[in-house]
Amino acid sequence: MDNGFLPQFKAFLGKHKYLIVFVLFLLVMLVASDNSMVKRMVQKREIRSLQEQLRESAEQKRQNELMLNDLNNDSLVLDRIARERYKMHREDEDLFIEEQR
Repeated sequence: MDNGFLPQFKAFLGKHKYLIVFVLFLLVMLVASDNSMVKRMVQKREIRSLQEQLRESAEQKRQNELMLNDLNNDSLVLDRIARERYKMHREDEDLFIEEQR
């Protein structure tokens, strides 16, 4: 009975207790805790994505403000935008639409 599993297990634990505690600590820090490294990496990736969306939105806002300023100050711009974007034309004009490939 002295050569059973339990004495060998106790000997193993006694010999490698610091290694076991270190491995358990790493597991908790990397995976199990609320502030785990895995969650932090996912959150950093999400933050980068949101910052990119914010930059794109700011650029779109800037372009819209410029267009609004042009529309308020120049009536020819309104005519040009209506023709280019919405393919509008006057009654006495013919409209030719060229498809891009």
